[in-house]
Amino acid sequence: MTWDRTKCVDALVPVLAAANPAVNVLDHPPMTVTPPFIEVHRPTLVTYANAGFGVDTAELPVLIGSGLETEDLIETMKTACRSALLANPNLGGVVAEIHAAQERNWRNQTGAGGIQLLTVELVLEVRM
Repeated sequence: MTWDRTKCVDALVPVLAAANPAVNVLDHPPMTVTPPFIEVHRPTLVTYANAGFGVDTAELPVLIGSGLETEDLIETMKTACRSALLANPNLGGVVAEIHAAQERNWRNQTGAGGIQLLTVELVLEVRM
């Protein structure tokens, strides 16, 4: 296998959506968001032939966000994402392995129209 964001994300989004049924799960960063949301971002690092010839490793951030004072909801969403990946560690055979490797960048943000958001990145490590 080699890194293919489209294949990975097409398999990942339904898994995250099933784990968070009342949440907008987006396959890429949109122009606008409606909280609560989960956005699969672009990879921050891709290492080719890392785990063996033809096996690439990617660091894929997933942004989880909601209203400014909804930290408990965001924690619940994050835990649901992690649990869903533990239950389906190869996304039905699309990837060799995927898991939540890190959590980073808790931020308060003010968006267009003054919307206030709290976000965190859940960083997925993907071997493909």
